[in-house]
Amino acid sequence: MKGNAGDMTFIIESAKDNRRTTDFRSSAEIALALARKLVADGFAVSITDPSGQVYSADRLDLLLTRESLNSQE
Repeated sequence: MKGNAGDMTFIIESAKDNRRTTDFRSSAEIALALARKLVADGFAVSITDPSGQVYSADRLDLLLTRESLNSQE
């Protein structure tokens, strides 16, 4: 595993062939950047946000929309 799980807020999981990765990032923007790179490299990707909501590759942009809405509250 990469990243520091103690500081995690977003979990990026990816799989391709027999390879699986789990990465931790502290912001939605950084998690999304990594997820997009992994998708471009042919990985199946999902991001889990701090509340436990899971975003599959086809819903990744909703993560930023939700984070933007939450920061305005």
